[in-house]
Amino acid sequence: MELNEIFKAIENNLKETNGQLGFKKTPSAENELSFSSDKGKYRLVHDSESNILTFECAYTVDGETTDFNTISRLLLDPADFDEREARSTSNEIIDEVDRLFKVKKPVNLDKVKMPKSVSRTKAKNGIISYDVDSLANRFGALYPEFKDIIKQNVVDYGEFLPETFFTEHGNAKVLDVIKSGNEAEQKKLFKMLGEIFEDGTNEVQDIIAVTILGEMKNDKEMMAVADKYMTEYMSGPVHEVNKLTSKNNRFTKKLKNPPAYKPKKRKSFSLANTLNSQQQ
Repeated sequence: MELNEIFKAIENNLKETNGQLGFKKTPSAENELSFSSDKGKYRLVHDSESNILTFECAYTVDGETTDFNTISRLLLDPADFDEREARSTSNEIIDEVDRLFKVKKPVNLDKVKMPKSVSRTKAKNGIISYDVDSLANRFGALYPEFKDIIKQNVVDYGEFLPETFFTEHGNAKVLDVIKSGNEAEQKKLFKMLGEIFEDGTNEVQDIIAVTILGEMKNDKEMMAVADKYMTEYMSGPVHEVNKLTSKNNRFTKKLKNPPAYKPKKRKSFSLANTLNSQQQ
């Protein structure tokens, strides 16, 4: 396809999104496709030498002196480009435009329900396992001040995203209780985590052992508190995880910089479960 044909196909695919957000096509160079509205401006710029398509945006438009920010780059070779590639590229651009320019309507969190927990009886009897929603529900019950943050997490992602909630909010509370809480507070925390870990899915076990308790990073004082209240079943994986998180390696770098969120993508591998099986 010729570059002008590619831009025409992309423009057609962006029509609905541009209409919703008030973007209109603006005059540009032959190697550019640009759109602007009262929200700002975005453009696609193709470099014929490198075959790189750059997606840029600006919230303040000031003619030729507009300061654009580079959002992403992708390889676009017109000789190998087809309608399927045009749709795929357009979808990526739509996601970015929505993320950058779409204003979310305010939500009344009082009307948002907390994630639902699995029944304790059913979990203990092995009928069903605790999941991440159960963890969110029990954490909110133990620490009510986090309920609105949990609800906002659900609103933002369409489901409860545990990694985001705990790394940005929940872990600070957990570590504070472990470091400075009294015995009753520490016992309640580990009782809740232990129950869910014991009868939980692989995913929720990973969240507890890695995302949450892995943040102790093998600190002697915190590990001593954990050892006082952890069940034997949870203790093994938590110790092994903390040996890893206390070091600066590929594992800890991945935890600090996790991959981008992809809805409904579930993990098929459980680190905590694997470590636990090695202890047996």
